[in-house]
Amino acid sequence: MILSVFRFKYFDVKQDKNPLKVGTDSMLLGAFIDASGKQYALDLGAGTGVLSLMIAQKNPSITIDAIELDKFGAEECEENFKNSPWANNLNSFQGNYFEHPFNKKYDLIFSNPPYHLDSLKSTEKNVRTAKHSSEEEVFIFFKLIKKLLTETGHFWMIVPYDNHQQFVSSASNIGLHPNQMITLHSKPDKRNIRCVLCLSSNEVPLKTDEFTIRDKNNGYTKEYRELTKEFHWDKFS
Repeated sequence: MILSVFRFKYFDVKQDKNPLKVGTDSMLLGAFIDASGKQYALDLGAGTGVLSLMIAQKNPSITIDAIELDKFGAEECEENFKNSPWANNLNSFQGNYFEHPFNKKYDLIFSNPPYHLDSLKSTEKNVRTAKHSSEEEVFIFFKLIKKLLTETGHFWMIVPYDNHQQFVSSASNIGLHPNQMITLHSKPDKRNIRCVLCLSSNEVPLKTDEFTIRDKNNGYTKEYRELTKEFHWDKFS
């Protein structure tokens, strides 16, 4: 059963109209993103707005622009922003971020992007748009990020482990270099499911880490509890 409202510790996320619901990917990405010292952030493909809300909780002084293509998803994102403690700092737009007339640069950009490259596509159009992208679109996506990112800014994303190298290679080709990579494991015996990537225009030694979500008994690991404790509304089982 998918909840129409996903409760967090300090805000709620309405999600009955959005093609993609709040899940572990967004929870982890939002928790890992370093928003300290950042002033202006951009959420590309915002969906429910959950990532923007998590970042606003981390850094209440940050201003965030969020853009979502799906009309009903964008309406829901705006509603979630208005009902949050950080409504004055959150701006929601409906549209295609490849065509949107952005008028400034950002020192933080983040996205839970459509990352199923060249894979079997869903028959539902809104889900297909939200989940799938071609290699050409990925290259254009990184060109947009490069254009909008400040010289010292950072871009965060989460991608499947199996094709994370395709994303790294595509980004590097236009001058976005991996600064940090966190390899996610579902369980100790189910490894390499996702990668959280932090990219920037600065080529620095790559910092790598590993993170396991659940233990062998299917309970949340200590590291997951610690990472997400300021976001989860209910107690861990």
